[in-house]
Amino acid sequence: MRIYDRYLVTLALVFTATTVLLTFYNQRQVDLYYSSYLIELLAVTLIFAHLLPLARRSLGIIGVLLFGGFLVIVAMKVSQIL
Repeated sequence: MRIYDRYLVTLALVFTATTVLLTFYNQRQVDLYYSSYLIELLAVTLIFAHLLPLARRSLGIIGVLLFGGFLVIVAMKVSQIL
């Protein structure tokens, strides 16, 4: 199995486990799912840091974009509190 296959299988297993766990605890907040998936994506990407440079750069760009979405969620929550 190539490294990309292991990366995708690991992400699929981690995301599935998170979805099952959050569903078990009856969580219905989309921002909780998004934040959990983002943290897991960044952690798994760091574990598989020995990917090819082009793949690593592409995943870095995707991570930055998703982190921007996370900051939007945080800004919305802060505006609700204030």
